[in-house]
Amino acid sequence: MNIKYYPVLKTSVSELRALKQIKSEDFNYVIPIFELTKSRKSKNNQGGDVYKKVDELSSIMNNKPFILDLTGEESLTNEQIESFFDDNNSFYNWTEFVRRIIEEKGVKVIPTILAYEDSEKHTLQQQAKRLNKYCDTLCIRLSVDLVCDEITQILIELASELDDVIVIIDLGLTRQNEYKIKLSDAKDLLEDILAIDDSLDIVCIASSFPSSVVQEVSKKEKMSSEIQMYSRDIYEELRKVDSELIYGDYACIHPFRGESRPMVWIPRIDFPYKNKLAFERCSRDDGGYQECARRMRLSKEYENNYVDCWGVNEINSAAVGIVNGKSPSYWISVRSNIHMSRMIKLTIDSNLKLQESVSNF
Repeated sequence: MNIKYYPVLKTSVSELRALKQIKSEDFNYVIPIFELTKSRKSKNNQGGDVYKKVDELSSIMNNKPFILDLTGEESLTNEQIESFFDDNNSFYNWTEFVRRIIEEKGVKVIPTILAYEDSEKHTLQQQAKRLNKYCDTLCIRLSVDLVCDEITQILIELASELDDVIVIIDLGLTRQNEYKIKLSDAKDLLEDILAIDDSLDIVCIASSFPSSVVQEVSKKEKMSSEIQMYSRDIYEELRKVDSELIYGDYACIHPFRGESRPMVWIPRIDFPYKNKLAFERCSRDDGGYQECARRMRLSKEYENNYVDCWGVNEINSAAVGIVNGKSPSYWISVRSNIHMSRMIKLTIDSNLKLQESVSNF
């Protein structure tokens, strides 16, 4: 068994840039869960054509498999994506889109089965049957917020009927104030799945990256501090229920984009490590990103949790005056790349331990 890491990524510029910079050999240990968004508008692409976005995914993944889902955020969608949510004829538009990108683009896609809270099982079975004509493996994504809803039971039953399926338990945003409730709901959902079929491949995903880092700390710590992250803790707790549970997360990014709006921002560099995230902020007048990077490199957390990746190289470069990005979007990519690289390293280590245990058996 080759364990994989499952990061959820919107197909935005910052998130795809973070993934592009993952080492080529590390792609053997990662299966991204892409939430398809519209592509960037341009003179020749006024509608934000999603097929252009698929071309970009194909280029990044280089014939490696990935899970494909759709964004539900209004600011990131367009008429094409909205049409895929149409449940007429068992989500025909979605299944036809999947067929086209496989036949025309040659991508190795694992499509997510779309469902509404009032979807009937027959409709979902027909959707799955049609998708299985083009794909061997399908994905079912279950929100813990719907753990008691009938649709969740229907989807679990459907998963048990499929030959090859990845089931995702999605806790969404989980900060300290909702940790216990979300974890309890996730345990209930996991136990419900195992009761019906304990042979399924199950992935747990969560995000604990807040919408505002500075709101998580006291006033005196707003320029330099650290915050707690919970995704690994959640995973370790759920592994007590299912030791074969697979780890995923939101790639150290807040799950919801929200509407973009003009704002005054202070340069900030983040460094995710273990179950924490350190950050440094500095106004442009006082040195901006270069000063943030310089301070970060001096910290014990940075020194003791070094990981060899593009994101760390960008911090090192900025610290000596070569600042390759001067927007928050760029440094989101840096943070996410460091986090994903670290999670992939943990995944590789887990695979080595598994191989050793099998060899010693």
